[in-house]
Amino acid sequence: MPEVPSGDIHRASWLNIVKAQTAAGGDGQSGPQFNPNTLREIRRCTADRRQRPKCPVRAPRYRDLDGDGKDELIVGIAEGTDDQVAIWVFTVRDRKVTRIMDATARPLSVEVTGQEVILREPSGSAGYEMRTVYSWDERAQAMELRAMEFDPVRSGRTAPARPKAAR
Repeated sequence: MPEVPSGDIHRASWLNIVKAQTAAGGDGQSGPQFNPNTLREIRRCTADRRQRPKCPVRAPRYRDLDGDGKDELIVGIAEGTDDQVAIWVFTVRDRKVTRIMDATARPLSVEVTGQEVILREPSGSAGYEMRTVYSWDERAQAMELRAMEFDPVRSGRTAPARPKAAR
């Protein structure tokens, strides 16, 4: 993974971070195993989306999720045609970029509020959606699953059978 001497993740190329993580592969316990077509598209991505409109890597977001006063990098990667999105969060530790969250979902939405990442997905039960909350765990030094709940679908919104990937 890239080194960031300043400790500021904004100074690292978010796209190079994603490419380095995909090149390193999964950790054997978690993480999406991207299909060859998705890996090929990730390698072809450029920071200018107009040059590679098929790039599966969504625009990055930055937020302090671990409470240290420094932003983490949040990125989503669409996987193939089944509407799955990998949600990765990276931080800088000892000048090295480190992944601190790795989740896969078929999100209706991805929300970042305070120090939480909230994924909303169809639940499979009519009138309900699943809300999965990840928050910083100091002991694990990672974003960990904190809650998984079923909420009534918010008024004015219907949960589609096959949601579109978060953008």
